Amino acid sequence: MPFLHWGDVDAGGVRIFRFLEENLPRGPRPHLMTRELAEKSGQPADADPSLASIARSNSALSELADWLAFGTDVHHLEQEALEPTSPEERASSGHAHPQATLQLED
Repeated sequence: MPFLHWGDVDAGGVRIFRFLEENLPRGPRPHLMTRELAEKSGQPADADPSLASIARSNSALSELADWLAFGTDVHHLEQEALEPTSPEERASSGHAHPQATLQLED
């Protein structure tokens, strides 16, 4: 059974997600960790090239890491800025299948 991880959309959140991918028997899927949400609800921030290795990896967040590392209009989003949305709610709206959730904060 797959599970989700919800963290901040910033360097710390991406690093925590990558740590989980590399150290758990099966990797999590990102939940509410998207560029679109960060652009809509986040705060402007500087690009962080230290995420380059994750951007070049097979991480489920490699595209997000690439934007955070090299983007020109980067935004960071603290998970606390969003109203929690359960995987079941996302499934009913056509976004994902119901899954268990693992949440770690940085």
